[in-house]
Amino acid sequence: MSAHGQVNMTARKLAMTTAGVVAVTAWAAASVTAWLLVTAPATVALAVQARDVQPLAQIAMRALYEAVVRLARYL
Repeated sequence: MSAHGQVNMTARKLAMTTAGVVAVTAWAAASVTAWLLVTAPATVALAVQARDVQPLAQIAMRALYEAVVRLARYL
């Protein structure tokens, strides 16, 4: 394989990896948003109305912490 072909293949792999990371990040954000809408609709509504992300981030981080603690207890 020529040097140009190797550079082209490396760029293609980098582009696919970047696209994958963006897709997983978008999926995670959508999942957290849907979960928050189901579990804390009033908090979401107030946060959207006030244009404040902090309450949503606090709820999401608390849930993530609790999940990690439960997983650690399980293991």
